[in-house]
Amino acid sequence: MTTARAADRTELKERRQRAASAFSDGVLLVHSRATIEYEADGYREDPAFFYFTGLENAQPAILAIDGKSGESRLFIAETKIPGGAVANWALKPGVQSAEHLGMEHVEDWSQLEKFLHDRAGSDSKVYYEPTEAQLPPNLSVGKDERAPGWVQLLQQKWPKLDFQPVGIKLFTLMAVQTPAEQEALREAAQTTVQAVMAGIRSIAPGVSQRTVEIAVVQACWKAGATGVAFWPWAMSGENGVFPKPFESMVRYDHLDTTMKAGDLVRLDVGCEWGHYQGDLGRTIPVSGKYSAEQREIWNLFVAAYQAGVKQLREDNTEGQVFEAWKQELLSHRDKVKGALAMQAIENWTERKNVPYWQMHTTNLEAGYIDGPLRAGMVIDFEPIASVGGQGYYLEDMFLITKDGAEKLTPGVPYSAEQIEEVISRKF
Repeated sequence: MTTARAADRTELKERRQRAASAFSDGVLLVHSRATIEYEADGYREDPAFFYFTGLENAQPAILAIDGKSGESRLFIAETKIPGGAVANWALKPGVQSAEHLGMEHVEDWSQLEKFLHDRAGSDSKVYYEPTEAQLPPNLSVGKDERAPGWVQLLQQKWPKLDFQPVGIKLFTLMAVQTPAEQEALREAAQTTVQAVMAGIRSIAPGVSQRTVEIAVVQACWKAGATGVAFWPWAMSGENGVFPKPFESMVRYDHLDTTMKAGDLVRLDVGCEWGHYQGDLGRTIPVSGKYSAEQREIWNLFVAAYQAGVKQLREDNTEGQVFEAWKQELLSHRDKVKGALAMQAIENWTERKNVPYWQMHTTNLEAGYIDGPLRAGMVIDFEPIASVGGQGYYLEDMFLITKDGAEKLTPGVPYSAEQIEEVISRKF
């Protein structure tokens, strides 16, 4: 039988009850990951499905959390291995599975039809996770063309049901971590530190971005992680200037290029530990040394970052963190020597000029922060900016507490001098 992991039955039930309260006017449907990727290193479950069930190998299945009754139903089919055999770890519908999971019902997924039919005349809302567009808008059967194909089929069969995307509610439900989750994230953070250091030491003129990426992946495995949380970004030169890095996601070559002396590299890395994600990075000089201009700008960037970190605590907002960043930058107006550093100060102190400057939650996936910070959140503080055709970026993981924030990713250098020292040791 597939086992629950990363949380006990009591905790999993509490998570589902919170979801029922959040979606009290309808039903939340969460699908297990539907796609089997033959080229992947292993099956990776949908984060929300795993969060609410604890099941890591339940393909295919749909979880229904009924906001009105507070009950949860898992609709599950036989897990078949490619080739037709039924997996010997597969859950079976029935009372035994329900008791094992601490869930009210585990049923064959053919019963989903009756479940939705019974609600079709009651003005119920059906909430789902939106995905990337599956069809052109003019061919979509629903009002949201981002609805996954399985939802569009349900919309077609039950047109009176009100299907709604979940928005950021799921991220909000998952945002505060239990002690067990925090421990998994500590492990993910520690392995990610080792991967970042391996990446830093791999950067050099004439080396391809792919070479650095592979060094990071290998370091994750060597450190004991399950693998990478996301494919690493080692984006050099113009590739590291946002929004250019996003292009890598739709490129066969992942924007691979040979790194050139004088350029900066956005090194953005995450290892995975027990489904939980690390996320960490720095801006590294390809040459092993920052130019005088880059050095001044980078150390300015680091000072503003560290000022922002001091504002990371319960009840503070992203706006307050940005204000600390801004004031620190402005305090350097009379200290900087270069025109480009002055331009950075003028540009980066206006929020509209740094649209990719961000803070985000980090747990089973990266998510949005809804409102003030809360104790127990694990977040990434990730300012992203550019000036003079070069990207600047810095990121660490922090556990938010009532009085401040605990950095989960210690041991990675900050200043230009510290980073150069690390690079010099590889020779």
